Amino acid sequence: MKINEQVEEALEVLWVCLVDASPRLDTESQLSQKLEIPLDLLAREGLVERSGETIHFTPAGEKEAERAIRRHRLSERLFHDIIETDQEDMEEAACQVEHIVKKGIEEKICRLLGHPETCPHGKPIPPGDCCRKARETKEKFVVPLTNLKPGETGVIAYIKANDSKKLQKLMVMGVLPGNPIELNANFPSFVFSVGYSQYAVDADMAAAIIVKRGSPGR
Repeated sequence: MKINEQVEEALEVLWVCLVDASPRLDTESQLSQKLEIPLDLLAREGLVERSGETIHFTPAGEKEAERAIRRHRLSERLFHDIIETDQEDMEEAACQVEHIVKKGIEEKICRLLGHPETCPHGKPIPPGDCCRKARETKEKFVVPLTNLKPGETGVIAYIKANDSKKLQKLMVMGVLPGNPIELNANFPSFVFSVGYSQYAVDADMAAAIIVKRGSPGR
């Protein structure tokens, strides 16, 4: 069975109604008003089934819905946290991107974001295999510079700064994606080295520097 964009969108709506909502919206009359495709189509595809008036996922349908909602909410986090789009643009962009994100790319996005547990709206992001492995190994792929210990090194992943002046100041210091960085001290200020230069910044500025842990090329 091939899941097209229209079916994916319907599965996301069903997930919100059947999993996120409290109380659940699970009757055929309630769900039919929210879907743009007939429930009969989803039933024929083996994604949902009826128990009287109540609709629920089949195991296959729940798995596909979980994947779809995970891709959507990770896409929202990507545009919100890294690209820093506003609410309306974030929603539109996430809806477009989620349908082209494959499993391998999805896991890379998840690792880049540090395996987030919720979307920007506070709704849970279903964990993937990469999240479970990260919990077992206590991996945090990218972290703010403030999470590093003195002497720990990494590579700058991105800068999370809404303030253009703050962004420019960091860029002048050589804080650019791909550059190696080392935290030298974390008190009374955060002291770090980029290249042959050393800088001291406050906690707010240090938290804007998102670092991939480990030595360059690792």
